[in-house]
Amino acid sequence: MHTISDLRKLLGLTTTNQVRNRIEAIKDVLSDHLRRGPNNQILITEGGVELLRRLQNLYDSGLTITEASEVIRSSSLIESSLENKISSGFVQKQVNAKEREELIAVLKEEIAFLRERVAFLEQRKEQRPKADKKHEWWEKLREEV
Repeated sequence: MHTISDLRKLLGLTTTNQVRNRIEAIKDVLSDHLRRGPNNQILITEGGVELLRRLQNLYDSGLTITEASEVIRSSSLIESSLENKISSGFVQKQVNAKEREELIAVLKEEIAFLRERVAFLEQRKEQRPKADKKHEWWEKLREEV
């Protein structure tokens, strides 16, 4: 846990008011990292220090505190939404034995129907006269060789 005076040194700032201004700029993002110590002293965790360093780096690169805080705020929202969307793993659906047997029976029926259909179509194809090839619809589209 870091105090305001510790943060002043870590961030390379000259006054504690500069630290307080930076904390105030991203207070909503820092809320999980802020604590109160003895005599209501502000304490910040390591995660909060990293956020303040990012804010200070953005400020040093030429952005205003307000612009830098908006960047920090938007990036933290994106990170939190990604954490919520990413699945933590595969969850297998629990099916009892009766439901499993019913599903297997339905699948067996479907396979039997498809096998009959394939056999019917193969038989129909074999019975078709080969002389009909001249009358296929695509034969008209072929070029003469």
